[in-house]
Amino acid sequence: MILTLDSPNTTRIFGRTPLEVNVAVSQFIFGRGSSGITLAGLDNPLDALAALALTHHPFPGPVILVPPTGIDPILLDEIRRLASESADDITQAILIGPLGQHIEDQLVSLGLRVTRITGMNAYHTAAEIGRFLGYPNDMMLVSGQDPYSGQVSGAMAAHRGIPIVFTLKDRLPQETIAVIKAAHEPANVFIIGGRDVISDETEEAVRGLVDGTVSRIAGKDLFELAVRFAKYKSADGRFGFGKVARHGHAFTFVNPGRWQDSIFGSMLAHSGKHAPILFLAKDEVPPVTRDYLLQVNPAKAVPEPPYMHAFIIGDFQAISPGVQLDIENLMSIDQQSRNPVVHTVEPHENLFEIPPHAVTDMPHTTREQDFH
Repeated sequence: MILTLDSPNTTRIFGRTPLEVNVAVSQFIFGRGSSGITLAGLDNPLDALAALALTHHPFPGPVILVPPTGIDPILLDEIRRLASESADDITQAILIGPLGQHIEDQLVSLGLRVTRITGMNAYHTAAEIGRFLGYPNDMMLVSGQDPYSGQVSGAMAAHRGIPIVFTLKDRLPQETIAVIKAAHEPANVFIIGGRDVISDETEEAVRGLVDGTVSRIAGKDLFELAVRFAKYKSADGRFGFGKVARHGHAFTFVNPGRWQDSIFGSMLAHSGKHAPILFLAKDEVPPVTRDYLLQVNPAKAVPEPPYMHAFIIGDFQAISPGVQLDIENLMSIDQQSRNPVVHTVEPHENLFEIPPHAVTDMPHTTREQDFH
């Protein structure tokens, strides 16, 4: 039986369903309420990803993902809490995409002022979000045909309010072309994902539209892409987390197979420790992630600040207790933790009662990751 969800270097934001995780993250970040709420479809990963730029502007507030049937009671209770604890008399709600009129009616009945941002499709809706934000000169380009390939971009959208726009693999949609052309000069476009989802031809088309920087951040899989995204910093220093030094970094860990958890976890980049997303399998810390954490861990002989910290999103079916223990050791600055420990937690154990004979030291290699 697990008696605690947390450990000295990890905080688990727990929920058994996407709706529970959504509420838990909202309360974790916006404990004092918010002056605005952004809503998108629970079954629409493109609209949900694009909506994250609105957690930064025009007001700080959570993204709430709602089922097509209407706002579930657990979400309604959270929206009431957010609105009642807000300093403003009237809380604003922005609806993203084709959410039904019944959802708008539910919000109005709570006394919220509702604005809609929607287009003819997800590409158009993302472009409309860019227009709503005033066509900033930085934007991220993500595959609209493989929306899960761009999950890591959500944290930067929440962190700096940078819009996410979508593309087909081999062709830029007209809606995306229009928003790129309208961006303030010099326009900078950051392509998220490899050539298997966004082709060289599409990248060249982007280069023909902008007079600023066009950069691609890619990896052989989502785990490597997340590491490279966390490391990346543009030459002008304006874009990217740039987490490469040995320092007390914070990261949010998500199972990429649960895309809604990535949306919720991205909101932690908005405030507090401004943590980028890294991905974990349910029962494994991928080698590329393990190596990266060892590269940036400032472990010293005498522990002293700054300390690293991990936020883990979801229940034990998303990320197991054993993997959480592994992350605990990787994030620790205690000298003895430079070799991470892997152990599967038995039903009678908890995070702080692991039998010594069950601990196995695992060797690792450290290698530098480059950017594409």
